[in-house]
This record gives sequence, C-alpha cells and structure tokens, in this order.
Amino acid sequence: MSERRDDHTRQRPYNKNRPNRGSPQHDGMPAHHDSSVIHTFYDIKWRKPEIPRVLESLKFIKPTEVQEKAIPLALKGQNVVAQSKTGTGKTLAFVTPIVDKINPALKAVQAVVLVPTRELCIQDADVFRQVCKPFKINVLQVYGGVDYAKQKDGLSYGEVAVIVATPGRLIDLYKQNYMDFTNVQIVVLDEADRMLDMGFFPDIDYIFQQFPRNRVQCLLFSATIFQEILESIDAITHGQHVMIRIGKNEDEFVVEEIEQEKYIITNRNEKYNLLRKIMKEEKPEHCLIFVNTINGVEFLERRLKEDFKYPILAMTGNVSQNRREKIINDFKAHRIHHLIATDVASRGLDIPNITHVILYDVPQFPENYIHRIGRTGRLSLEDGTTKRGKAIMLCIENEMIYVQRIEQLIKLEIPVHKGYGGSGSFRSTVVQEPKADEEGDEEQDGEYGQYTFRPRSPFRY
Repeated sequence: MSERRDDHTRQRPYNKNRPNRGSPQHDGMPAHHDSSVIHTFYDIKWRKPEIPRVLESLKFIKPTEVQEKAIPLALKGQNVVAQSKTGTGKTLAFVTPIVDKINPALKAVQAVVLVPTRELCIQDADVFRQVCKPFKINVLQVYGGVDYAKQKDGLSYGEVAVIVATPGRLIDLYKQNYMDFTNVQIVVLDEADRMLDMGFFPDIDYIFQQFPRNRVQCLLFSATIFQEILESIDAITHGQHVMIRIGKNEDEFVVEEIEQEKYIITNRNEKYNLLRKIMKEEKPEHCLIFVNTINGVEFLERRLKEDFKYPILAMTGNVSQNRREKIINDFKAHRIHHLIATDVASRGLDIPNITHVILYDVPQFPENYIHRIGRTGRLSLEDGTTKRGKAIMLCIENEMIYVQRIEQLIKLEIPVHKGYGGSGSFRSTVVQEPKADEEGDEEQDGEYGQYTFRPRSPFRY
C-alpha cells in the first residue's frame, strides 16, 4: 500500500443534531489538571528523574501551556485530546510522557505515533531521538516513498521501542508480519483532525483494531479540533478522554497576531500578474506560497523562475522523499527563500521565521487556512523581539463562498487590500458556488497553460 492523500483533505460529514461530545465534562470526566504549580520541567513528577536535565540540555526549561496541562495527565495514564495553535510545543507534550513510560529493557514496540505526512514523520522522529538518546530508547520512522529494506531491517532486530509512522506504510509492514503490537501502551495521533478525516480514518480504524484492547492510552494533538471529528475521537477513546483547548475559547483560534489581507479579482487571468506585483512590492525575505493542486505548483514554479531569476523550489506529494527532505532542509536553513507547495507543507512542519505566506489559491476547507497561515506565526528577530508575519490571500470573486467560511471560522473579516475589492457583486446575500465549464469540471485559459482548476463542493455541513 503506497502512501497517498498527502495533498487532499476530505472531512467526514458533520451531523449537527449529534450532541456536543468530547467536551471537558463529557462522560463525567472533568477537565481537571494537576493542581501543583509547574514553573519548570523539574516541577513535574517523572518516573525518570533525568528527563528535566535532558530537556534542559536541549534548551527546554519552562513548559508551554499545552505541555503544562497535557504532560501531567498523560503521565497519569489518561487519554488526552489537546488543541493548541501552531508553534506551542505540542510535539514535546507527547514525546516526554512516552519517553518517561518506555521500558528500554523490553525489546518491543511500546509506542506508536501516527502522522499524516512524511515530513512530519521525520520531524517528530528527530525530536524523539534527541530526548530518547540518553535513555538508549530506539526510534524508527516509517513512511512511504522510500525503499522497505531499511525499515524492515530496523524492525527485524526487535529493539525498536517507538515507531513514528504514516498509516499506509505501517499497515503494509504489519500485514507482512514485521510489526508486533502486543506490547503497545501509548498511541499518538499528531495532527489529529487530519488523521480522523475520511481520507485517513479507515486506516486509523484498522490500526486501532490491531492494538491490545482496553490497554492503549491515546494522545491526540492538533491545531484544530472540529465538531465533525469528535465522534471518531469518542470511538477510539471509548468516550473516556480529557479535552484541553488552548486559546480564547473552544472554537476560536488565535490568528490575530498574523497580519492578514486579501486581494479580490474578477478574472482568473489576472491572478499570476497580481502575484508578481505582490512579490515585487512586498519583497518577502522567506516566503511560502500555497497552491491547491500539483499542476498549479508546477505552473508557478516555471513562471516565477522565468520572471524573478532567483532560486525557487516546489514541493508536492509526488516529489521523491529524498528530494522533499532536501527541499525542506534548504528552506529551513534559508539557502532557498521561496517555496511553492500544496497542503503537504501546511501540517506540523517546524519552519521558523517565515516572513510571508501567500495563498495563491483559496483553501476550500476553512480549517486549512489556519494551518497554512500558521507557518508565519513563528517570526522572531535576532534581537530577541518578535514580529508579525504576513499572510496574503488571492481570491477570485466566484471563490468568495470559501472566503466567507474562513472568516466565519476565525471570527475575523480579513481586510481587503486597497484597490483590490473586486466588483462587489459577491456581497450579495445569495452566494453562488463556483461553477466549472459545462463540458466538464476543468477550467483552463491561456495564462495558465496546463494548470487545471477543479473546484470542490464547499457544502460540508
């Protein structure tokens, strides 16, 4: 089974009549947290007292809010569902409890971390290795797009305690009898909203059926936890979990610290020239450009390289794994300052100091907007101060239904750039869904060449 679905997110339908489950009071489980005051990692009650010193050596001294709330609950063996915005330290919030519980003497897989993309798999595994190294706990990353041999060899020795994996490759290896889940104690879903949508849920459901019944602790983390996945969360936790939400309230996400604006145009043919104008005016130092399709990424890469003559890289789900790793490393190290990508780069990747995120295409599911612009929420200056990153979205008038759903979600009307408000016809109370050509769902024009636009139905709820 090859890896798939990297570039698309499909959500399971939400039944608005279903009760709001998974809340802090759900099934009689209060969302209480450890009452002791936690100022540093030394204040947490660890089984392995060396953990705070290891974290200190890695420059982690004071827990973030999500770490302060989630780690004590995880150490007590409770199922935890945590929503916290990008860049708040969610990875360490599940890595440390796992390291604390692992028995290095037991030569068996004891923890499984499931992630939606290869890049996030590599990133999480790297964090694990840094924390696990002093305890001689072995970690293996498992994902598609690379040869099986190294992953099979790692499992054959029987010394791997933690597996970080994408679901498809994990299932492949399990069906080939390279996996034994008998001793698994903890399972993590990183980017839980993506892992529990309709694209991944059948695989997740299959994997959970292979774990020891009623003996597995579940830790779920994401920047967004929406109503439509609460039923799936209940299914895998048997309704027994503590919900942690870091933010203003349950359904608000802190995006105000990011400067946002939108450009509204009437004609798709104007879009590329507008992007070129924005690039010249903004002069982004470190820029991530999101496009909805692989064809769109290839189109922009070709045109921008022709027009700007500086290095621009592109990353999509069909790029080889070695190439993807090199692209990410070059972009992180600022050897390359402009990256064009599909949503494969919007999930969980730790790429600090991105000055601009440009949404060349409007994301057709509103939560993807949060993940995309969250890439520029991590902007710190050399003098120790912070600066607001900037997110720019290019909108065609017939895409305004998607924009309105985004603004409803973030409870903020995104300002229109002066002079780019469109014709204003979209302000009508009757909003039309984008239409494709009568003869098919493809829309092409001379400006785009081979670029294909395939609008998807926005009516999820």
